[in-house]
Amino acid sequence: MTNKQLESDGIRVDYEMDVDCDIGQEITCYIETWFDVDSKFHVNTDDDDIWLNMYAKYNPFEDTLRVECEIDNGTDSQHFEYVPTRVEAQLLKDKITEKITEVYEMTPQELCDQFAEDSSLTIGGIE
Repeated sequence: MTNKQLESDGIRVDYEMDVDCDIGQEITCYIETWFDVDSKFHVNTDDDDIWLNMYAKYNPFEDTLRVECEIDNGTDSQHFEYVPTRVEAQLLKDKITEKITEVYEMTPQELCDQFAEDSSLTIGGIE
């Protein structure tokens, strides 16, 4: 991580995703963090019982991305929103698109459209 900016080798998009039920245009993905989250987000996860969960919420129709983080210690959690740089946002959108293409053989828009048409669609084990 140069200059504390997210880089391709420091993140992975999990195959389990969810499309929002309300308008069917936002995909929520779990982002595996393979970088120093303490340094990046100024948190302390040195204890094995404390971890950071990171979720990207991508709207491919409006080309918007939000990143929500949760610091969890097993008994309670704290939430915060991270505003990625323009470069980081594009990296995350590209990684999400790659994962959807790899796993579902669709574009993000097609995934949302298919989910809206068939609410029983299972995405990565989530119904």
